[in-house]
Amino acid sequence: MTKWDILTRIRNILQVNNQDELIENIFYLVNEKVVSYLKVEEVPKSLEWILVELSVQRFNRIGSEGISSESVEGGSTVYIEDELGPYYKFLDEYISENDTSKGYRLF
Repeated sequence: MTKWDILTRIRNILQVNNQDELIENIFYLVNEKVVSYLKVEEVPKSLEWILVELSVQRFNRIGSEGISSESVEGGSTVYIEDELGPYYKFLDEYISENDTSKGYRLF
């Protein structure tokens, strides 16, 4: 899947128009985090789905950066502080299968 295929998938999931620059910026940041953690030049094809999920989550959190939880009209949301947290299992599995070393962890 190319970068443009991934961006198209993100746009389709979000169902938003006229947000291309924002989505591309979010994708760039998410991609850099994963690349840095894996210590690779580019995210392997088998893990590209993580870029989609992280980008969608990041987009949906716009305006709530730095907040760990919020309550709005009786509903509450708790945000994961380490965006990569739910994906370490998959990232670490890739690292061990490909004999690479780990990069950073946010916390």
